[in-house]
Amino acid sequence: MSVLFIKVFGILLQFIAIFIITNNASEVLFGKFNFMSYALILCGAICLLGMNNSFLQFSGKLQAQNDFNQVVSLYKRMFVILISNFIVILLFYKCLSDWFRIEYFEDEDVKNLFDKVIFVLCPYTVSILNFQVLRGLNLLYMSEIASNIFRFGGLLILSLVLYALKDYSYLIEGYIFIFYLISFVTTLIIIFQLIKLKSKSLVKIGYKEIVKTSIPMSFSLITLLMMQSFDVFILEKYWSFEQVAFYGAAVKITTGIGIILTTINAVIAPDISKLYFSHQYQKLKVLIVKSTMLNFYLTIPAILFIFLFSENILALFGKNYVIANSALVLMIIAQMFNAFCGSVGVYLNMTGRQKVYLFILVLALMLNIILNLIFIPQYGMFGAAAATGISMIFWNVTGVIYIYRKDKIGVFILSKYLT
Repeated sequence: MSVLFIKVFGILLQFIAIFIITNNASEVLFGKFNFMSYALILCGAICLLGMNNSFLQFSGKLQAQNDFNQVVSLYKRMFVILISNFIVILLFYKCLSDWFRIEYFEDEDVKNLFDKVIFVLCPYTVSILNFQVLRGLNLLYMSEIASNIFRFGGLLILSLVLYALKDYSYLIEGYIFIFYLISFVTTLIIIFQLIKLKSKSLVKIGYKEIVKTSIPMSFSLITLLMMQSFDVFILEKYWSFEQVAFYGAAVKITTGIGIILTTINAVIAPDISKLYFSHQYQKLKVLIVKSTMLNFYLTIPAILFIFLFSENILALFGKNYVIANSALVLMIIAQMFNAFCGSVGVYLNMTGRQKVYLFILVLALMLNIILNLIFIPQYGMFGAAAATGISMIFWNVTGVIYIYRKDKIGVFILSKYLT
């Protein structure tokens, strides 16, 4: 509940910042901001290679083996891999945009936004990795404060400064600066924590094992993010940045629902790994049941509130944003299924089934791409919401069925009565 309070407070800071921005900046600028954010998240997932999630699995295993000091060498090696990945992505982007003259990057606005994505990619990915490393080091509150209060509080301060200056043209540049600052501060905190551990044991987790474990998680996250961002790219291509702005506001609102499950996952992820690999299956079942029921009781009121007052909430962003109401309602329904199905992805990743999770998500992505290409040209943001919602329901339900058949553990809402 303490972590949930921090996350909710962070989301509140984000919403206040977005209200200020959308009511004062142009819809085109906010659309570009959303576009850049989605592109950054997707490129960041490719650069991270899933190491932000695999660190939690490794830390849980090391705790179960009473060899937690190994996280020192683990973090160093992950950092080296991260920087190497960034260099590869930078060169690849230069090939596509400058040397091969890919048509998509011929649009000056798109090219400019992707240039900024590459500029902030390194500090952004270091920040995301550090958030999970802090969590794996049992600094849960510090992790949540950094990822929620620092990040969204920084966005709020930025929006207030730009409001005072009456100039929002530096919105994206200011957002980039926030991640440079966060990456520097969190890295210092982690270095001081690792110095205390003073690992002297032989290195057991090498580069090969890190990559082998992380890649399926990486592909899973990339696949999931493609389902959440492919619609934005297609929406911009067939419609406009204004449509991206309206749709982005609706997505931000539904994020408030998913934050409850994200919070619970953040708390239980290391414990799932520790209990599973130490063969404490009964305790694992109890943990999953309690987390699922807690998620259900906390999520239902939020779903009902947003569903009943969807137009009023959208109007806070600006009168034109009400046009996204139908899309918002569809996304609320999809988020409801997501919440009821529980910690599907985290459970599969933390128990070594990352390849299974990846396979399920790839199927969902194929469905998502097909539906987006069919729906968006004709129905715009409503079609985008429908495509994303259907694919989200598909992978959640499929994951629930697989977990129950294999482990007899119900991560869905009826698990209380089946375990």
